[in-house]
Amino acid sequence: MFRLKHVNRAVLALCAGGFAAGAVAQQQQTQTLQRVEITGSNIKRINAETVAPVQIVTREQIERSGQPTIADVLRNIPANTGGSFGESFSNSFAPGAAGISLRGLGQKSTLVLLNGRRTAGYGFAQNLQDTFVDLNSIPAAAVERVEILKDGASAIYGSDAIAGVVNIILRKDYKGLEVGGTAGRSEGKSDYRFTLTGGLGDLGADKYNVFASLDYYKRDELLLSDTKFGASRDFRGEAGGRNFQSLTAGGVWAPLAPTATNPNALSTTQRQAIAGCATPYSAAQAVSAGLLAATSALNRTTNSFCFFDQNRQISALPGTERLGVLSRGTYELSPAATLYAEVGLSHTVTDQTFTSPFFQTTALQPTAAGLRPFSYNIRFAPGVAGNPYATNAVFQGSLISVGTRDAEITSDSARGILGAKYTVAGWDLDSALGYSRTEVGQTNANRLSKAGVSAAFGVPSTPPPGVAFPISLSSTYNLNNPAANSAAVLSSILVSVPRKSTSELTFVDTKASTELSSLTLPGGPVGLAVGAEFRREKLNDSPDLKAQGGDILGQGITATNGSRTNTALYTELALPITKQIEGQLAARFDHYSDYGNSTTPKVGLKYTPNDMIAFRANWGKGFRAPTLPEISPSVATFFTQVTDPQDGIIKSISGVYAGNPQLKAEKSTSATIGIVLEPNKNFNISIDLYKIDWRNVVASPSFQDILDASCPSGPPCPSTSQVLRDAGSNDIVTVFSQYQNLASRKTNGLDIDARFTLPTATLGKFTTRANVTYINSFKEDGVEYVSSNGGSNTIPRVKASLSQDWDYGSWALSGRLNYTHGWRQDGLPASYFTQGGAVGQNGVYPEFTPSYTTLDLFVRYSFTSKATLSASLINALNKTPPYDPGFSTTTLYDFSQFDVRGRQLRVAFNYKFR
Repeated sequence: MFRLKHVNRAVLALCAGGFAAGAVAQQQQTQTLQRVEITGSNIKRINAETVAPVQIVTREQIERSGQPTIADVLRNIPANTGGSFGESFSNSFAPGAAGISLRGLGQKSTLVLLNGRRTAGYGFAQNLQDTFVDLNSIPAAAVERVEILKDGASAIYGSDAIAGVVNIILRKDYKGLEVGGTAGRSEGKSDYRFTLTGGLGDLGADKYNVFASLDYYKRDELLLSDTKFGASRDFRGEAGGRNFQSLTAGGVWAPLAPTATNPNALSTTQRQAIAGCATPYSAAQAVSAGLLAATSALNRTTNSFCFFDQNRQISALPGTERLGVLSRGTYELSPAATLYAEVGLSHTVTDQTFTSPFFQTTALQPTAAGLRPFSYNIRFAPGVAGNPYATNAVFQGSLISVGTRDAEITSDSARGILGAKYTVAGWDLDSALGYSRTEVGQTNANRLSKAGVSAAFGVPSTPPPGVAFPISLSSTYNLNNPAANSAAVLSSILVSVPRKSTSELTFVDTKASTELSSLTLPGGPVGLAVGAEFRREKLNDSPDLKAQGGDILGQGITATNGSRTNTALYTELALPITKQIEGQLAARFDHYSDYGNSTTPKVGLKYTPNDMIAFRANWGKGFRAPTLPEISPSVATFFTQVTDPQDGIIKSISGVYAGNPQLKAEKSTSATIGIVLEPNKNFNISIDLYKIDWRNVVASPSFQDILDASCPSGPPCPSTSQVLRDAGSNDIVTVFSQYQNLASRKTNGLDIDARFTLPTATLGKFTTRANVTYINSFKEDGVEYVSSNGGSNTIPRVKASLSQDWDYGSWALSGRLNYTHGWRQDGLPASYFTQGGAVGQNGVYPEFTPSYTTLDLFVRYSFTSKATLSASLINALNKTPPYDPGFSTTTLYDFSQFDVRGRQLRVAFNYKFR
């Protein structure tokens, strides 16, 4: 939080976080205060105030939140308004990781730093193109505080700082031994955490300190069916809700016209056996059960649908086991020079469950032969041993009988820094060499092999025109009784597919700051900072060769092999124009080896007429270099739905994104203006308006637009360079696209950050904190999406938190309210929802998703200065997320905003041996 000039020395000692902090606290009246560096400026200063708005989350606040991880803590920051994904995104291309998205602009627009420096991003890109830092790789025990800069900062930090900066400050020294542990329980599942921190040496007395912090965390897997929200996929109790227990998840049967040789339809028993589901429905029965809207049953009146609750196959929160270590050593060579070294290691294993495999393929090098529309339908022929089906049935959907698609994701991160802080001729310098690496491996189990399925089901290499792979006499898979299939048969169609990616970052940097005594303004000497930085980034995402060739059904694929260098020069001036007016000028030049150069300036101004009030304003340019998946030789294939202009039918197809070496940097202009009131040391409130104009955003053209443009004259639609169609059926096989500088984002809003402390002589100390982010406008390509889920991210108009702390002797109690405003249901058309009075909550189309408020409680008792015991209730009122199929038809709630877990009970202990 911004603080005025009379900010107390204890706070400055906390912000310094360095080797002189203890001495400052003990010698408040006599010792010169340590200059500190706050996020948003490279100039050290005695005052903790800066021109830009910065929110500080202290170690004490992190503990009182009751949250077990840093990712969970940051998810509740009101400025984290949309596009922030965690492990609940079970169908993610970057599973097992968690990021943060300030201002709703996406994870790639928020720069995450560790101790003010960059670290390697996660190996897999989110949403196929967004690189980001995995917050799960940061051990919570090593975190001293988090500084959140709510302003563009490319002039200070370079690329990615368009929406703001999250600077995670790690512990820098420790003496003694400390152990701690937590245990949590929610929805019948448990998680555990154990921490151990130990250190030797006192910088003041011994001239050195070495410490290490270990953090171990383990959590059980939680399926959607384990939660109160997802106990059933029947949402007819919600406005416009449908019963999602079926559709293609359990298979769809479309009878063909009977022939003289095949007069019989597929029996109910046979339908049940094919997909392993409980009850088949006709289209009319599906509408009655809420499985389909009446309008969606048109042209499907002869189909049958399988009853199956998919929530038993979807991880609401995957199981995970993490081990993180931070070690740091500091040695004082002289009063003017200190060496430091830091090593961070983390190992994470995540296990998640997802739906059964289905019949569709993708490939990285698509060809007409390698990407035929394999088994949109499987047509059952008579006379097959163990399979006496008639040909008048076609099956489309998942093979429930073979189990779930499971994944194990292993992430190993390593980070090392060797540096020195020293003073030369009145300049404070910090120089370092660093290397970080994240290696992610993913084993995708229980996938269908195209070759194996073709052999087991007897699929001929060249199907007759208009007939999709009829089963021949060579079939070895028993469709009449899937449970009777041997392990050998299953192993012939099921495969495990590895995926591996390595992200690396190497850097060398130096920066220096000073006060220019020779250049003094009426307010004092000018502050100056200069610096230089060199970085090399590498990303190598390598899929399995079988996946590249299109042999794996129902599996998206990514591949990137890119590297680049970045050289930067920057400078900053702190201008004390008068005693009341301070200016900030900053500029940075970046050269990237792939796209070229970017120059970004910034101007800031702070006016402090007295110690109780201050006004501040900032304006600056920003940029984001295209990510390596966007600009390097890369390709990603996935599944999507489009309407085929040939026949007007919605179809599931494979899509391909390719990297584009001609991309330019994204650019932004940002501005903030605010006021800070601090009439006394117990009350502080800041109100800041912000505005961001983000241009040249990397995106790809709509696949639907590409399809429509490929068929200007109507059917029959041809294959083109961007649309591949099957030579026999003319069905769409694949649509190709390439990243381009296409989009724009414009947003503006308001932040409120307030703190009020009431110390009493007999009742202890009361502290109230409030944080509010109000979004006035959020436009994508000129279309307004604030308070809507219809854009690239859900954008609630208001997110807020209100907390009350009470400290009384050995007791510490806290309560926190978390509020998220509702939004318009624009993610899906009204026709998608059940309407009329027959089913649902009055059959009303849910025009708005309701607001969501949770209550968290915390209590801690200190037996001594060394031993504490605490307990917390997260989501104490056991609230469930709002029903929102517009965000995800898989989870049916917005996992970028909400935690699907109900009430969480947590207990913790901590003991210091010193």
